[in-house]
Amino acid sequence: MPDPYQQDVSQLNQAITKIGAQITEFKEGVNTKQAELNARLLETEQKLASGRHGSAAPSGGTDRNVVTASVLEADGVGEMRNGRQKSTGQINCEVGIRAAITNPNKGGADSTSYPTAPQRDGAGIRGIPQPRLTLLDVLPVIPVTSATYEFIRLDGYLNGAAYQKKEGDEKGEGEVAGKPVRAEIATIATWIPASLQVLQDNDQLSGQVDLLLGVGVRQKLEAELITGAGGDGEILGFNAQATDAGITTGQPVDRIGAALTDLKAEGWNPNVIVMNPRDWFAIESERAEDGDGQYVIGTPRDPAPPSLWGTPVVVTNGMPQGKALILDTTTAALLDRQQVTVEASRHDGDNFRRNLVTILAELRAGLAVFAPTATRLVTLTGAPTP
Repeated sequence: MPDPYQQDVSQLNQAITKIGAQITEFKEGVNTKQAELNARLLETEQKLASGRHGSAAPSGGTDRNVVTASVLEADGVGEMRNGRQKSTGQINCEVGIRAAITNPNKGGADSTSYPTAPQRDGAGIRGIPQPRLTLLDVLPVIPVTSATYEFIRLDGYLNGAAYQKKEGDEKGEGEVAGKPVRAEIATIATWIPASLQVLQDNDQLSGQVDLLLGVGVRQKLEAELITGAGGDGEILGFNAQATDAGITTGQPVDRIGAALTDLKAEGWNPNVIVMNPRDWFAIESERAEDGDGQYVIGTPRDPAPPSLWGTPVVVTNGMPQGKALILDTTTAALLDRQQVTVEASRHDGDNFRRNLVTILAELRAGLAVFAPTATRLVTLTGAPTP
């Protein structure tokens, strides 16, 4: 009768033998896989060294994919080459995954280009002049609510004050010469087309466009307040209403001083002189006629504030060169119907289909000169223009 113990031992030996054969087979398979991996690693290293992924580099080629270059130039790879790092680790490429596709005209002949956006100038619009607006700052403002403004213009005043020597005598009669006048409220506006995408993507640019348009219409307003010819829907400016000073001799400074004196002698209080920047520079750069040639008003290092004969000078491009305007600003007013507004609309032509925006800047204003005799228009050189 067989021994059960011997049978168990025999079965165990068979099982151990079978497991040993399986281990041997697995080991042989691991060795085979290891050899394949070593071969693939060697092939990959050769391709990396060639600078191209997937094929050997052409003879003399130096272009490398940006991701490959990042791997080869990484600190970790260098340490492994020098034997200082034995373990595996992570190498972070400082380029996006899409950077493996090169920029247009920047890669090899067989590279696939990927469009890249240029860096935009963060300062917005450059090179557009924004002149300082000054006359608007010194004129009194009267808000109006209609398309026209009517007032009484003072054309003259006779002071009739006199003694009443005896009770019952008739007292002196004064005379005020005036007539009703209507001032037009003008609309001044400008617009430009702009890309919707640009305005959405660049808030600073949008703000600069609004600012430039606003300054543009205010600059036009200031020029019209001085030189406007009047008419339907237009402003009749100071120069067209001012009293001609009629001064034909003397230096520009002397002519301005004489006109100021005439106004004061008539009882007005002139408080502003309006001049072109070039005319003011000619005055402030004047030198003494004696031997030392010193500047008469201030110096280039320490220029004097714009002022003549104790009266502030407003320097503006709106004033024609060769003329100076002298005002008593209490006898005039800027009529404010609508302050500067800037609007944007896509409902203009085919804007909606083209992703464009029309940006419009607009204001409505007028000028009331209550007493033209309180102003003087001075010709700085030669004889006054008739």
